[in-house]
Order: sequence, then C-alpha cells, then structure tokens
Amino acid sequence: MQRKYWSLILAMVMLLSLLPQAVLAQAPNYYTSVIVSDVTSGAPVVGGTFTTDVSLSIVNNATPMLGVMGADVYLGFDPTIVNVDDADDNPANGVQVNVSTGFFGGAVVVAKNKVEVPCTNAGAAAACVHLALSHTGAPITNRTGKIATIAWGGLAVGATGITVLPETVLADVDGNTVPINSTSVPAIAIVGAGTILGRVERQGMTTFVSPISITALNIGGGVIATTVTDALGDFALSVQQGGIYLVQAFYHGYLKAQKSSVYVVGASVNIGTTRLLGGDVNADNHINILDIVSIIGFFGTPGTIPTDINDDGTVNIFDLTIAAGNFGDIGPTTW
Repeated sequence: MQRKYWSLILAMVMLLSLLPQAVLAQAPNYYTSVIVSDVTSGAPVVGGTFTTDVSLSIVNNATPMLGVMGADVYLGFDPTIVNVDDADDNPANGVQVNVSTGFFGGAVVVAKNKVEVPCTNAGAAAACVHLALSHTGAPITNRTGKIATIAWGGLAVGATGITVLPETVLADVDGNTVPINSTSVPAIAIVGAGTILGRVERQGMTTFVSPISITALNIGGGVIATTVTDALGDFALSVQQGGIYLVQAFYHGYLKAQKSSVYVVGASVNIGTTRLLGGDVNADNHINILDIVSIIGFFGTPGTIPTDINDDGTVNIFDLTIAAGNFGDIGPTTW
C-alpha cells in the first residue's frame, strides 16, 4: 500500500514538472494585431469629417520568426451613420481610402482598395472598407505601422459600428494564414454638431481681400476643425458638442490671435470679434527688428504678402508704420 502511495506521488510530481513545458510548447512565438485608432483629426459630428488610422502589428518572441507578406482587411461600418470620403475623388474607380506604407514599406502592392455597400465577401455586413495589400520586400517580422488612413463623414447621430470583420486575414510568404491574435477598435459615435461663431478683423484693412484661417484644437492640441472667414470676416466652425476648444486665427504678416477654453455646451457659442496685429513678416509670432528689416528691404516694390501687410499692392510707408507701431508685441494675442 505504501509503495502504491509513493508511486502515485511520484507520478503527480512528474506530471506537474512537465505541465509548464507543455503549455510553453503550445504558446505562439509571435503576436499579431489589427488596430483601428481613435480619431486622429476632425470631429465625429453630424455634417463634419474626421479621420482614423488602420494599423497592423507583428511581434516575434522567439525563433524561427514568422513574417507577414500580405493582409486582406475588412472593416465594417454603419452606412446610415457614417460614409467614407473618397481619397482620390475619382468616382470611376469607386470610393477609396488613403493607403499608407508604414507597415509594408514603399513596395506596397494594392489588390483591393474599395468601400463596398453592401460588403460583398463579408457575410451580412451592411458596408465595409475592403483592403487587400501585399508587398515585394522581405516578410515583415517585427513591426507596427499604418496601412491606411480613412476619412469619415458624419451622417446621423449614433454608433458608427466600425469593426474588424472576422473575414480579415494575414498571410505569410508561403501563402498560409497567419492567425490574428487581437483586434482593437475604439467606440466612436457621431453626435450632434455644435458651432463656434466669431469675427476676425485685420489691422490696416477696411475690406477683406483674402480669407483668414480659423482653427479649433482640442485640449491635447489636435486639430478638430478648420475654416476661413467670409467677406465680412465672420466664420462658423462645426465641432462636437460638450467639448472644450482652443480657437486660433491666422493671416500671413500678422500675429496669431487665440481664444482658449471655448466650451461648446449648446448648439452654438459666439466668441466675439478679435483684431489681428500686423507686422509679423517672418511668421515667428514676434514683431521685431527682423520684420522691420524685411519690410525696408522690399520698400517701394510691388508687394506680396507677408511684406505687403495691408494688401494694397506695394510695400510702402503704411506697412512699415503698422509693423513699427506693434514693435515688440508677441503672439498669440488674446481674443
């Protein structure tokens, strides 16, 4: 009886000692991912546009290393909530996205780049972005990089439904399937648009010859929306409601102006009027001797911006006095 007992104990010890090795032997020596980024620019609002990146990743943990040679990617989405902006604006070849070389490198071979509604080879998906890419270089063994940037347009309030569909596959150099270990997609929803209203005037100008650039940035400094002023200097920026933004105005030859902590809590918010100060010829946001010297150097010649600050066609005393009057000022000025 005692001998039988010790034999059982010995057998259990041997089994436990082999178990980690068995688990290790079954564990993959690589890890692959298909990743859709969060919003990289713009705002997911009705009537607005925003972009996301699509990336692939492979990390080898041991040898022999596995290499990725191609990818057939299906990204589903809800076509009643968002659409895709055509990257090449050519309706003859369908709606396409902007292919990137970050993962495969410069020798990318594009077999398919098309938005399909409905998605023809991906089950019952209502719509999808279909990308089939390979390359003519060596297999990719350890790299994370973009394969595409997608520009989306908000059509209605709701969940975008962006997903990596199960039909997505990776392939190795022998034409075999490379299993995908994980997919990552943010939860992006389209919300109602808010509007930032305002007016920008330029020192030395009584009429608006050229539009002034307006930009809204989020707290992290990302560009959310851009527009230009109209003939009266007014503008309207569409942004996501509930956000806090930094609004900047810019025109060549002038210091930037900005309004911080613009909280769009309702349908619209008016941030009022700002006046741009002229004389920043070299666009370093500081009116100093370098700007004065530049204006003097072109004095009396037919003017082009930024030395012809007031856009009257000649670099003259009016441009010089505008810059001299603001000498030492630093931007951005407060809205």
